[in-house]
Amino acid sequence: TRIDATNLVGLRLQFKQAGEGSPIPSYTDLIIKLVALALRKHPTLATRDEGGQWIVPASADDIHIGMAVDTEDGLVVPVVSRAATLGLFDLAKQTLSLIEKARTGKISAADMQGGVFTITNLGSFGIDAFTPILNLPEAAILGVGRIVPKPVVIDVDSETIAIRRMLYLSLTFDHRVVDGAPAARFLQRIKQMVERPL
Repeated sequence: TRIDATNLVGLRLQFKQAGEGSPIPSYTDLIIKLVALALRKHPTLATRDEGGQWIVPASADDIHIGMAVDTEDGLVVPVVSRAATLGLFDLAKQTLSLIEKARTGKISAADMQGGVFTITNLGSFGIDAFTPILNLPEAAILGVGRIVPKPVVIDVDSETIAIRRMLYLSLTFDHRVVDGAPAARFLQRIKQMVERPL
């Protein structure tokens, strides 16, 4: 789905200008937080296969989000623990630490376990949209493209067009766990949250 991320861009700019918190939350951090919050309302998308049994997170404390990290040794997926309950700056500190561990070869097996949903972001490579592959044993993964200025129709009747920061999100999900309509409702919820992140 195509999303107007103009307000998300504005929110991150406010963090950068304020200079509060260390580190400044990245776009991936913001999306991890929004996805974790959305999964509380759509827990089926956070289902894991554990020994042949599908397990849904019991609470927000069980929503652990994997984030794909490109390293010299290939792709690794460290897991942000309790992403739905973390404050944004604490989440950003955790992701920065995990990325550094992954890229310096110091990531542990424990750092990559327990994820219920994965986010992979290829926006920094100039990719608009792609189809991510499931990170088993999880039932869903979200692909994040680049944020790019585009002319967008704001009002059809008045023929108003404006430049907006647009973003594509791609959801891959396991049909053994969730059907298309519930998955689409989850993606619509993410869209609403990205467009109105506050």
